[in-house]
Amino acid sequence: MNKKEKVLEIVNDVITEKITGLVEEMSTNEFVEMIGDMYFDQTGKNLEDDTDDEFDKDEYLNEIIGSRVIPLLHKLTEYMIGKSIPTE
Repeated sequence: MNKKEKVLEIVNDVITEKITGLVEEMSTNEFVEMIGDMYFDQTGKNLEDDTDDEFDKDEYLNEIIGSRVIPLLHKLTEYMIGKSIPTE
């Protein structure tokens, strides 16, 4: 293995480690709570305001977060393996 290949291997390992940490962080209840808190800080309203009694804040946030995280994971996986992954 030459120098460039070794450096590339190290860079890929570090990127993988950082991405894994980021994904793990975005998968916690603390992340969901942080989003809810930021919504309140920026709007002055709770997510539950102006909704019916059946509203589940965590489910609502998880759905939105998942809709952003899953495509991100897909693209990151493509980047890491260096190939496009078919979606159909």
